[in-house]
Amino acid sequence: MIKTATSALGDLASGLTALALESPPAHCATGIAHGMFGAHLPTAKRATTAEMTVRSARRPVGLDHRSLSTAFPDATGRLVVFLHGLVETERCWFRGRNFGTRLAEDLGTSAVYVRYNSGRHVSDNGGDLVTLLTRLVASWPVPITDIVLIGHSMGGLVARSALDQAHERNAPWLPLASRLVCLGTPHTGAPLERRVAQLAELLSKSSLTAPLARLLAIRSDGIQDLAHGYIHRTQWDTGANSPWRPEGGAGIRRLFVSATLSRTEGSTWGRLVGDLLVSPITDDDLPEAADIAWLGGLHHFSLLHDDAVYQTLLEWLGTNSRQGREVAVAG
Repeated sequence: MIKTATSALGDLASGLTALALESPPAHCATGIAHGMFGAHLPTAKRATTAEMTVRSARRPVGLDHRSLSTAFPDATGRLVVFLHGLVETERCWFRGRNFGTRLAEDLGTSAVYVRYNSGRHVSDNGGDLVTLLTRLVASWPVPITDIVLIGHSMGGLVARSALDQAHERNAPWLPLASRLVCLGTPHTGAPLERRVAQLAELLSKSSLTAPLARLLAIRSDGIQDLAHGYIHRTQWDTGANSPWRPEGGAGIRRLFVSATLSRTEGSTWGRLVGDLLVSPITDDDLPEAADIAWLGGLHHFSLLHDDAVYQTLLEWLGTNSRQGREVAVAG
């Protein structure tokens, strides 16, 4: 029964992926297929659909000088790399005047949108991002002076993992990375996934309910990483419950932005419901030194395009303030 269900999910994932590749309006199907069933996509499909890529005009961009020059004719030396979240693609950023376009106008930056398979382990995607940025920097049309990483939800974990692994691997682009922004990122884990993980463990203790536990285990590796905000492979190897505290990247400024449906900061309602998917971060939750910004009256996906979020980004990216303080509160 479990094998049949797994096979069916794999077939469904492949069908959704094929639909998304053939029909631009259905691009979200790729994100759903990867995020939910990434580990169960057939190998043949996985090779062509799960690779981390830079995207422009809905198409992948080769990481050679000619391809990048064609895709980015107005390239500048200040890169802002955007990383989507679980069951999303780079198209999630494009609603109205997107952050990348606005930052290009206001700060003279170049927006680079990355698509990845969010069903894979966060640390695997983090490692791929290290490799991708190494190739991107080597072939970028003009010399790069600055790199900013902006991740939504899981994308923030992928960015943090990449910075940690870049330190471990002595990646050549790491000295160029100056800032990291995490929007609605579950640094200490997503409450919903923790409940599902606890339920799966409980069901596995009985032979009667073990099949249900195995069914829940079909959840992708990426989803399971969200239970505790895993960013390093040793965490999912050992089942650690505490946040990973990276050793490198001390010179990189960080901004962790969280939102709540409640317009009152610190309210019980806000702490319980958060932005519907992620709880607001506090000083006690910080896995590393960072500025904190809270925005009220927003849900999880508002963080991708809301004007208040953009103004927070613009102000923070344009300042040199000391880390570890609260930088914005908006209702």
